[in-house]
Amino acid sequence: MIRCFLSIILFLVSTTFFVSHVTGSDVSVGKECFRKGELITAKFDNITGTGIWIGLYPKNRVSDFTNLPGFAEGYLSSWVLSCGTRDNCIWWPQRGEVHFPTDELDYGDYVVVVSGDRAGLDAQAHTETFTVGTNCFDITIPTMDRWIAPGDNDQRSPCPFVNALSNHGFLNRNGTFVDLLDMADKMELIYNVDAGFLRDGPIQLAIDCNQTYEDESGNIRIDIDRLFDDNCEEHEASMFRADSFFGFNKSKQTDDTLLNNLIRINPSSDVLNIEDIMGYQADRIMESRLRNPETEFRDFDIDNMGAQGVFLFLLSSDPTLTTVEKDRLYFFLLMERLPSDFLPGSLRDTPFNPKDETDFIHDKLMQSMANVEIMMHTPIDEVANLSLAGVTLSRHGGA
Repeated sequence: MIRCFLSIILFLVSTTFFVSHVTGSDVSVGKECFRKGELITAKFDNITGTGIWIGLYPKNRVSDFTNLPGFAEGYLSSWVLSCGTRDNCIWWPQRGEVHFPTDELDYGDYVVVVSGDRAGLDAQAHTETFTVGTNCFDITIPTMDRWIAPGDNDQRSPCPFVNALSNHGFLNRNGTFVDLLDMADKMELIYNVDAGFLRDGPIQLAIDCNQTYEDESGNIRIDIDRLFDDNCEEHEASMFRADSFFGFNKSKQTDDTLLNNLIRINPSSDVLNIEDIMGYQADRIMESRLRNPETEFRDFDIDNMGAQGVFLFLLSSDPTLTTVEKDRLYFFLLMERLPSDFLPGSLRDTPFNPKDETDFIHDKLMQSMANVEIMMHTPIDEVANLSLAGVTLSRHGGA
């Protein structure tokens, strides 16, 4: 019976025009990562047609979802009909779920696709890429499309790392009533930075600045646009946002010129290194001190700005945090969206803890903080002389 049905599929594929993607058709697997031994459950909805099969492909075998590799090419890791069997279905459900074992799968990235009508190779729906791997977090994908741009009434903060969590649904999407301690845990889960470091640092600072409130259960909450309060941890000389002195609302948005200037450093390289970031941050501090008469830095700005420079490397695929890919950084800072190839926890098994002197990220933070402090405290006449001399620190390897 199976061989007979496969023959029918091959016949239909060879004699039928492909149908276009069906609007409203969905399929999801609910997780970004599966360990060997787990069962992949693919849930589908609003699919149409007969002869529908649901297949599991290695992602690198699918370059075009409108023209899937055929059965004869041997790229399907597994498949099943929409009714849950490999025999011909008595009826073809529009909604349901099917299951794929992982025991025999190779480690790597996969997608699940729903075929077109009459076994067509034009997928009417497909999942986002997910992984079969050894280092998985139990992250539930909040929605079918994990990233949703904020609406007009949604709140966002000056921190792209926090904003991305809201855009992906790991924090409240509207940016309000956010559990502050849960925010620290989610930052650790997604970006692999120690939650204790965050609780003792920027989160405690938000509490001390009265930017938070308690709910009826005693949980500490925050509406994340409160973080724009320049009387607390918000500061001038952001690397990718204009100073609030030149327009408060404008300062809430990523500045295309600043972001492009950052990415253009070392134009022959696809990555930025720590010296590039420190040099550019020094340039921004120098520029802000010269052009913004209200620029004033506080002692805690040294800690915050130093950490902000280092944390950009948490987006990297480099476990030494020495370089970060420009395309990842640009995409993340512009869209406040996790790059598609970003895998939480992939750099190492334990979170990075800048407070731990035995953790190499501690030395990187100290280096970054020293760079910030030097530029904050350099006499303004020396800063002006550097500017007149045309010294661009980001082009000269940092301060």
